[in-house]
Amino acid sequence: MKTKLIFLAVLFMTILNIKAQCNPTITSPRLGVKFPDKILFCNTETEILSTQAFGSYQWYKQEWTWQTPNNNPWTAIPGAISQTLTINGNDDQLYYFKVEVTQGDCTAESPAVMADGFAYGLPSMLSTFTPGTFQQVGEGEYNICAGASVQFDDVFPDLYGSHVWYRCIPNSPPPSVGDPCVINGATGDTYIATASGAYGFYACTEYCPDQCEFLGSGNFVKLNFGNFESCILATDETKRKENNLKLYPNPASQFLYIGKESDKTYKEISIIDMSGKVILQKSSHRFNEPIDVSTLTVGNYIILSKDSEGNTYKNKFIKK
Repeated sequence: MKTKLIFLAVLFMTILNIKAQCNPTITSPRLGVKFPDKILFCNTETEILSTQAFGSYQWYKQEWTWQTPNNNPWTAIPGAISQTLTINGNDDQLYYFKVEVTQGDCTAESPAVMADGFAYGLPSMLSTFTPGTFQQVGEGEYNICAGASVQFDDVFPDLYGSHVWYRCIPNSPPPSVGDPCVINGATGDTYIATASGAYGFYACTEYCPDQCEFLGSGNFVKLNFGNFESCILATDETKRKENNLKLYPNPASQFLYIGKESDKTYKEISIIDMSGKVILQKSSHRFNEPIDVSTLTVGNYIILSKDSEGNTYKNKFIKK
């Protein structure tokens, strides 16, 4: 009899312990399809988040930011006190979501998930020039030394799938059969130009194949190849070093520091936007001097830094 009582007592305590445990998680149809812990929208469609059955629920949301850690507050969503929560691609992109639940005397929060989307990622093109082989002669127009090349990259390679690259501005995108502006066989997210033309692309998102975008004629880059007086082909003398020059903070909102103490000074610092336009340039820059970037538009930039020995460093920088 004593043995039975001990067994029942242990069983009773085990049941109470199970009831007291509450470890909520969030599930939804799109969660993790492309990236872990993310829900990706194609447009303004809706998505239903759900968690396990508990006694009570309260859903929260937090706005996304570039900063780490994210210091934006978690806000309780009014009326979101059921087992499910419906979100949409119009109002809820770039937010994190979590749910707090109670079960008996247990209270717990789920891991957060993020609602992201491809609808906001309009096409953008990065132009990479070899130092000493180009000169800007107008808005979006460059003279390129004969024998050099210019590399064009889709800024969002994870977003877009198959591309159509153009060598001139088409009359009516999407591309049509026989369009003379289309570069046959160029379907990747990178194209290297070696001939004169106006370059841009049309591409469809990989995750949302029905969503296609045209770069826009105003964002095409015109290249003129030739033997220009300004040409200084320094390919043999210039060593391009990728990602080994210190930039901090990155992202930055007001002041940016470029360089390392061993280099002391830099002959030239150039900040280039996504269209390849030089928007800020400084000579005789010291490694410990701040560069004011507060007036730059939020986005991605390339920084070319030439040290006292003529080496050129290429780094990416984010303005927030």
